[in-house]
Amino acid sequence: MRALKYAVALRGSVPGVRLWFGYQGRTLGELYGVGDDLFEGWIRLGLAPGPGLRRAIARVRPDVVHSHNLPDELTVAAQEEAAGRVPVIHDVHDFQSLRATPYEDGFPEPADPLGLERRAVEASDGLLAVSDELMAEIGARYRMPERRLAFPNYAVRGHLPPDLPSPDRPLGPRPRIAYQGTLSVNGGHYDLRDLFRRIVAGGASLDVYSARPQEAYRALAEDVPGMRYHDPLAPAALMRELPRYDFGWAGFNARRNARHLDTALPNKAYDYLACGLPVLTLGHRALARLVRDEGVGVVLDSPDDLGRRLRALDLPALRRRVAESRERLTVERNIARVLAFYREVAGA
Repeated sequence: MRALKYAVALRGSVPGVRLWFGYQGRTLGELYGVGDDLFEGWIRLGLAPGPGLRRAIARVRPDVVHSHNLPDELTVAAQEEAAGRVPVIHDVHDFQSLRATPYEDGFPEPADPLGLERRAVEASDGLLAVSDELMAEIGARYRMPERRLAFPNYAVRGHLPPDLPSPDRPLGPRPRIAYQGTLSVNGGHYDLRDLFRRIVAGGASLDVYSARPQEAYRALAEDVPGMRYHDPLAPAALMRELPRYDFGWAGFNARRNARHLDTALPNKAYDYLACGLPVLTLGHRALARLVRDEGVGVVLDSPDDLGRRLRALDLPALRRRVAESRERLTVERNIARVLAFYREVAGA
């Protein structure tokens, strides 16, 4: 999704820009139903990405290689195949050192994940990260490239619903909360079953839009009155649905990956704001900073505190602040920073 957002903004901002995507697994269209047409071509890399990257670099002759983690082995392969001829930017949104659970991408775990992490950071020509908190964690462990930029997962302006409900609309006896994104059942940070039960037990209704089919949550919704499970929607269609809710949920299961969660600024937080929804989160450090600094939501001690905190809100004022932030927190509004970063890295 982060790559899709970059591509939308670059296509709309840079005349003549040409983008290619080297990938393992599935294309954006196969994952989200949109995005493949933003790129000149799709280059499948396979389990051993080196040969595919070598052919891609020879064919495309890029000005820069922008490599997303995880896995970090893709960036390391890009460094090896570019061999100093093309600058490589390493984009970190999921830092292996902060995880207690494996990165579940459907591929075998690499033999030396921390060794790959160090090489990906230290041998790249530029470093991008989703938050200042994450950049600090990386810098505490490794020698970072001189050129680096923190760039959050902003929303896509073209997906913003043009009209929002009135900020003065009543809350109702059961606040309507939406969750959209990844779900899991492995005990990691996306295993939200207990949190969802507690949200509904606290008197809210909860609608869950999973990024991919997740039958365990469909079954959970059948057992939990007040919870509804929805099949995955394309990003633009999802953004048309979200404005009818009161809040967007961005709190995670911190039992195993609290350190990772403290650095995360996930797509869903910015997408909620784009749809006029104040963000509800827990004490995850980067997310709590976003919510407090922008004044666009509520940081809860626990979901059990939900009812009391929501009743105490000046909700119309909160909704107005969220609406005022929408345009400013889009990737199109901020993409000039990434473009300047590309030029700095490529020029060097």
